[in-house]
Amino acid sequence: MRIDYSTIPRMRVPALLKGQMILFDLASLQGKWSIVSCLPPFEFSEAIFLNQIQRTVQKEDATLLGLLPFGDLFLDTRLPKAKILRIPLLADPLQRLRRAFRVSEKYCTNRCQSYFIDPQGVIRYHLIHPLNWRGLSFLIEILKHCQELYSPSTIKTPLGRRVLASTPV
Repeated sequence: MRIDYSTIPRMRVPALLKGQMILFDLASLQGKWSIVSCLPPFEFSEAIFLNQIQRTVQKEDATLLGLLPFGDLFLDTRLPKAKILRIPLLADPLQRLRRAFRVSEKYCTNRCQSYFIDPQGVIRYHLIHPLNWRGLSFLIEILKHCQELYSPSTIKTPLGRRVLASTPV
């Protein structure tokens, strides 16, 4: 996947939200910052971390989504833990999202792979991190950095410097 060139696919996928099955339209991410995190197997403590990070991400005017790309989400042993989550857990039984994001299988057993998507649907950053407080806190730092770097109020000059759009170039 090429960062800054790839866009999120336009499709509806099955998802779990607070234990209820829904169809999640990825087009609804258009117009706001989003983080899609491919999650490894998690326990209740990690589910609590995800809920706390989700509240912080919302304060930054963004959306956090979980993706379980391997296996069938609805028959998985993580289902009871997923009921306490306040983030949508996207199922990927046909592995279309996994292919679109080019998720590496070697990191899926013990690490998260997170993709930062700008309001236009362009993937701006890819991060591999642990599913713990430190790794999830780093998500917030990267989100703030991406929002600042790719804000519509800044533009690049011919020399590559970033300046405020209201400043004459």
